[in-house]
Amino acid sequence: MIIVLHPNAEEYVSLNGYQNNTSELLFVLDGSDRYIVGLEVLNDPNFTEIYDQLNQLERIEYTPYP
Repeated sequence: MIIVLHPNAEEYVSLNGYQNNTSELLFVLDGSDRYIVGLEVLNDPNFTEIYDQLNQLERIEYTPYP
């Protein structure tokens, strides 16, 4: 089981496309058409400024494409 971060609509608008240095936060769709991003972003120093917001995102199980 792979756990990922899932934003609600407001969080998606607020965080998607965030840029710092050469890093950009982009959510992708999983097999259930939900926007997700990997937990690795919580450890990325380029996203420290938005860590609290990222840490509040819902944690869900990743759904692969069939």
